[in-house]
Amino acid sequence: MSQYNYSHKDCSHSAVTHQPYHGLYNQGSTCYLNSVLQVLFMTKDFRDAVERYDCDAKCLDFHLKELFNELKGSTVSTYKLTVELGISRDFVQSDAAECFENILSRVTNPAASQLFQGTLTTKNRCSTCNKETSAENPFWSLPLEMEDCFQEYLVRDGIENYFKESHLNESNQLYCEHCSTKSDTTIKVEMKHHPEVLTLLLKRFKFDYLTMKHVKVTRHVKIPELLQIPPYGNTSPIYQLYAYVEHSGELRSGHYVVTIRAQDDDRWYFFNDHIVSLLQGYRQPFTRYKDET
Repeated sequence: MSQYNYSHKDCSHSAVTHQPYHGLYNQGSTCYLNSVLQVLFMTKDFRDAVERYDCDAKCLDFHLKELFNELKGSTVSTYKLTVELGISRDFVQSDAAECFENILSRVTNPAASQLFQGTLTTKNRCSTCNKETSAENPFWSLPLEMEDCFQEYLVRDGIENYFKESHLNESNQLYCEHCSTKSDTTIKVEMKHHPEVLTLLLKRFKFDYLTMKHVKVTRHVKIPELLQIPPYGNTSPIYQLYAYVEHSGELRSGHYVVTIRAQDDDRWYFFNDHIVSLLQGYRQPFTRYKDET
């Protein structure tokens, strides 16, 4: 999976003259966890909320706070956190997006977890009786579908398709309680609550019915620096990209790294487990990107 984090908050910046950030040791195949933790640590509002929150060792927040404090001064191990998260198979790679949601769902401090949480309203309208029903659901990230082809994938198009009205008919009809039967249905997704930090998830893995296994979609992706969500209306907020997690390899093997624009000095850094590099002259690294296999 590819994960992109956008924030619509303006951040103040201060000059930094030395390497201010540190890495996380890989316990075997915990690069997915390291990448997610770096995104959370480098999200200043999240880090501040975790540091202000007092709780005992029974809370995940306690262990995040402990790790964040250590990470300010040196490269550290995530062993205590993997124990708390129940990660016992260190040499089995997991999905970064699932890890991201697992951590946020277990954080007890709402000031921290709700930074990333939004609310979607799904409206279904029966084409026969025109009756509309709606349901609200919280979300940590917006999943964008990808198709395997040679054309470049545009994130703006993926967002537009996500919020575009869709129609279900024939074998995909939905049951209408008013009509007491299945009927054609129009579906519309709206964002009721915009998260402070928006996370996009590009679904790069799909099931191939010819080979009967999951395969990776390796299309080039064009990523905008600024993104309006939803992509219409004068009241839609504009988000700015500040982090993206990349995966190289296949479904059950590979490596995660993350590139982050620091909110402290507005410079881009590359995090590869225990190695942290300042990307000199990095202005717009996100306009065109491809996961390598």
